[in-house]
Amino acid sequence: MNSALDGKVAIVTGASRGIGREIALALAQSGAAVVLASRDGAQLDELSRIMTSDGGNAVPVPTDVSDQSAVHALIGTTLAQFGKIDILINNAGTNYISSLVLSNDTRWKAMFETNVFAVYYSTKAVLPAMIRAKSGRIINIASIAGVVGAAHNSAYSATKAAVIGFTKSVALEVARLGITANAICPWHVDTAMMREAMDARAAMFGNNGQEYLKKVVAHHPQRRLINPKEVAALALFLSSEGAAGITGQTLNQCGGVVTA
Repeated sequence: MNSALDGKVAIVTGASRGIGREIALALAQSGAAVVLASRDGAQLDELSRIMTSDGGNAVPVPTDVSDQSAVHALIGTTLAQFGKIDILINNAGTNYISSLVLSNDTRWKAMFETNVFAVYYSTKAVLPAMIRAKSGRIINIASIAGVVGAAHNSAYSATKAAVIGFTKSVALEVARLGITANAICPWHVDTAMMREAMDARAAMFGNNGQEYLKKVVAHHPQRRLINPKEVAALALFLSSEGAAGITGQTLNQCGGVVTA
């Protein structure tokens, strides 16, 4: 097992599947103790068993990160068990495909609860411990949609743009305290959530989800999806000592969709 993060303690939200799962595995394989947060307790338990059987240290904590009191409980549990928090990965998120004129106001507001307020709640709650330690890594999983926008995806794009702005502000606020904050902005990552979104997009136009996705990929500069392990590798680097000078950045992991 790689020991680059030996002794470090990380929290990963949305850890039960997709990008969050791969990030949690990568952190554990590098020696970190990883607190797994998600609403799906059964999937967290399964992931925890996999990680511990491989020699990792994983603690599943079922959490609805859109609930501030639940987030405070998550942070409290982590501090009670480990005494510190070195790395926070704000990965939990959801999507909503709709044209703007037909969009549901309640679902729009719910998108902000999960994609934005959860990031705010978690970051605000871990900062006191990081400030005391004068060390910390905050990594927020945003999206290329928050950088350039996406048709029929205005709620998601707006929330991810908010995460990017929040990340930059936090980075400046804690830059002198040994704490970094960065946002990773992937293009379409090969996950269940992405495929669900493609099915929803295709349905708007009477198309098949797989065929719709093929057309999307055909217009990508690299003609491929981003693998969740690639996002995990970038998050792992940003968690390391080697990334101490990288903060307030929006790191586009998009295969050339955005080149500036």
